[in-house]
Amino acid sequence: MHAPTLHPKVDFDHWANLFPLATFQKTSGPRQFDSTETDNPLDRWKPNGAIITSPAHLCEIELVRKQYAQSQDLGPSVPVDVFLWSVDPPEKPFLTKLGGTPHRESTKPWPTDDGKPYTFVAQFCFADSQDIVSQNIPDAVMLIFFKDPGSIYKRESVHIEWSPIELNSPMSAEQCPPPSFTVPQLSGHIYRTNEYPESRDVFEQAGHYQFYLFPVTQATKIGRETFFIQNDPRGPADELLCTLNSVHPTTYPPGAKWPFIGLEELPDDWNKPDDHYEWGKYRMMFADVGCIYFLIDKNGNVSWTWDSY
Repeated sequence: MHAPTLHPKVDFDHWANLFPLATFQKTSGPRQFDSTETDNPLDRWKPNGAIITSPAHLCEIELVRKQYAQSQDLGPSVPVDVFLWSVDPPEKPFLTKLGGTPHRESTKPWPTDDGKPYTFVAQFCFADSQDIVSQNIPDAVMLIFFKDPGSIYKRESVHIEWSPIELNSPMSAEQCPPPSFTVPQLSGHIYRTNEYPESRDVFEQAGHYQFYLFPVTQATKIGRETFFIQNDPRGPADELLCTLNSVHPTTYPPGAKWPFIGLEELPDDWNKPDDHYEWGKYRMMFADVGCIYFLIDKNGNVSWTWDSY
């Protein structure tokens, strides 16, 4: 991995020691696929493709990819910066995060609709990713606001704006309008990896369940490749800039550890419905575990689309 100077890095070796490949394999019970019986546990109930929120998800994907890369050609690679979420506050206010106080000038008007304030949802900081994204980005930090909990269904209900890293008068928490729905307050830890968009056959032929999540990951990330759930929305002039994935922490098997960096276990009532079921302290669901995709054109104009299962 490259050495970012701003975001804290995911300590992959630490998490891989906690979640080795054997964590995701079964050697007894119903077989996932019909195949020749073998004494090799790797050929029995194999790891599944995973949607990445928690450290275990990342380990399941990366350890399998590393295993196959030793003996097979995964094809051309595309670098991306994947983010795992931490419950600790961001080390610097401009870094990638969900919820909290947006990194913007206090004198800048807050986005509203008929006088009703939008809710701040997320920000992406591109300072550590300039080598893997478009040079046309308007500034270093992109902020995302929602008009209401269901804004993904209405194109005009998502507001995007940009900020530099250095501000003259940063907005304080006290200056922010209260959110109209609960947004997780989580900070991003960065992990540089590669996507292998031409390797689908490797994982499908090996018999992994949800094999399509191994070649290109579904995760919150910065970079030009992601797993598009239904269809690739990019037009001839578009480039993928970043992806905001649903927050879907590890909860299975029961007692699963470390749903987030800095949090070993979720509270028993973590998934209790709030005023808005898709949102909560540890939950951000875009319909059925969907993603928002942010695209940029050659003029630096950013648009967005979304999809789900």
